[in-house]
Amino acid sequence: MKHLFFFISLGAMSAPLQAEMPDSSAAQQEQQRRLFIQVEHQISSASPSQVERWLTELQDYPLQPYLKQRWLQRRISQHDDIARFLEQHQGSPLDWPLRRPWLMSLAKGQQAARFLEHFPGSNDPELNCIAIQQQLKVRPATIAEIWQQTESLWTVGKSQPKACDPLFSQWRNAGQLTTEAVLRRLQLSAEGGDAGLIRYLKTLLPAQQQYLADLWLQVRQNPAAIAKPRFLPGKHVIERDILAYGLKRLVWRAPDQALQTWQRYASDPYFTAAQRLDVQRQFAIALAHKGDERASAWMDQLPPEQLDNTLAQWQVGHALRELNWPRVQQVIERFPVELAADINWRYWLARALEEQGQQAAAEPIFRELAQRRHFYGFMAAAKLGLPPSLAHNPVTVSAEDLTLVQQHPAVARAKEWLALGRMTEARREWNFLQRAVTEPQKLAVAKLAGQLEWHERAIFTLADAGYWDDVELRFPLAFKEEIQRFAKSAKVDSGWAMAIARRESSFMPDANSPVGARGLMQIMPDTANYIAKKKVPLSQLYNPVTNIDFGTDYLNYLMRRNDGNLIMATAAYNAGYSRVRQWIPRDRSLPVDVWVETIPYRETREYVKAVMAYYQIYNIRLNEPKDVFQPLLAMQIGRAGK
Repeated sequence: MKHLFFFISLGAMSAPLQAEMPDSSAAQQEQQRRLFIQVEHQISSASPSQVERWLTELQDYPLQPYLKQRWLQRRISQHDDIARFLEQHQGSPLDWPLRRPWLMSLAKGQQAARFLEHFPGSNDPELNCIAIQQQLKVRPATIAEIWQQTESLWTVGKSQPKACDPLFSQWRNAGQLTTEAVLRRLQLSAEGGDAGLIRYLKTLLPAQQQYLADLWLQVRQNPAAIAKPRFLPGKHVIERDILAYGLKRLVWRAPDQALQTWQRYASDPYFTAAQRLDVQRQFAIALAHKGDERASAWMDQLPPEQLDNTLAQWQVGHALRELNWPRVQQVIERFPVELAADINWRYWLARALEEQGQQAAAEPIFRELAQRRHFYGFMAAAKLGLPPSLAHNPVTVSAEDLTLVQQHPAVARAKEWLALGRMTEARREWNFLQRAVTEPQKLAVAKLAGQLEWHERAIFTLADAGYWDDVELRFPLAFKEEIQRFAKSAKVDSGWAMAIARRESSFMPDANSPVGARGLMQIMPDTANYIAKKKVPLSQLYNPVTNIDFGTDYLNYLMRRNDGNLIMATAAYNAGYSRVRQWIPRDRSLPVDVWVETIPYRETREYVKAVMAYYQIYNIRLNEPKDVFQPLLAMQIGRAGK
């Protein structure tokens, strides 16, 4: 049931390819697919002779290596065969599912030299621990390097796999565990790691330093603990790390209490300059985030070298929230040249000049930005009465590069997985293809994905290649008929609905977010149940038609709840209606661009900018005459706005 729609929605991908095949070839390919599925389910229990017959019969089928991989997993002692297979498919999706169990088998079989020969390194801590144990068996001369690698594996803020225990025991028995390493791991565990490790690490400290673990645990559980009189006994320099950690957390919860505690320790001679700077930076950002008038003073204390995009955001955002236009101009003009060139800050410099009556200075900046395909580029064009610019520049690839990419084995394997509706496997092959080709050939990979109407891969491949100007590939008219039909029924603009789908999933029907949003328009199950007024099976949310139906109805609901305000409805789609209501000023109103730039959540702030820009792009692509940004020029949000 779940994969049925893939055959429907992906039919457009395979149809042009199959149309070029003779009927006999298409029939043979379909026969091979059926045999592959049969063998895939039976290979684990089949006899060696039967497997050999299957592999021979399917030797020209692109997915045959997956069957061979599975067969070799059963014959894990066939070292030479496995080594040849891994060499042929190194780095591909066929590699690691076989290499890992083989390496584990080699380690268990005391074949250290062969293990090390075929271990390419990994991000798997269990295998890394086993690899170091194999190095110890070979007894290299670089024992100091081995212990250094072991210390790096041990000094993390979470528990490591049980397979690491023998290695760590050897390391400790060799006298390599130091108090400094324990203190580093203790800090990592407290500062966002696994707090459960703290009690264990306490036992590894000398008796006179075990109180540090207690302090870390108290501050992890309640940062206000640092405000207690004589909380820090002043016996160890590490206490200042605990203090800095507590202050940085406390300022978000209780700014006044954090500021009072800071005053008590501001002149502490053991509080290093780096620690002070780290705390000051966090205070400045937290106070600006909360709209606290004291933020400016903390911002001004920070040296220029501290300035980055995060700090710039809050410096400008704080001044914007106060509508302090001279301050906005002053802040941006102090930015380094590279940072000041960012389109966001160019726009706000022009806005500050405009608000101060310096129209002649603002207009050239707006005119420059109006050529950009960006939220602020479209805002600038609307201000000047200019048509929005898509700055479309299609990808150009050589025939040679396109041919080389088309002939890559990963392409044939990906196409077959697509034909079988196996999206995860198809994406793995495509991701491998992106890694395997040259940088110029990545554009050919994107072009090929577009020809296959595999929109998400075209979008992601172009992003990987750093090419942003092929508007047709990056903003395809995917599911156009369905979106237009349901948008019309829900009385919302189809360009807006398409922009939401593009931002939410890049048109991946089977998208699934960490928080549980599903499908093309990333519908939460509770939202679907509310809209449908009944329990909706999760599998239905992966059906593009059903998902678009729910998504457009939800857009209609958000528009009604937000009094028809497009910006607030867009923000609510990302952050939720209740949270967006909390961001509306109660004592005044703000221009809509100021309100967007001062949304406290970076994710939602960037989401609104992206969706509105995409909306403009899709209106142009759909030949809609409506200028999305013109109405925004006069829009206010707050007490006097809607």
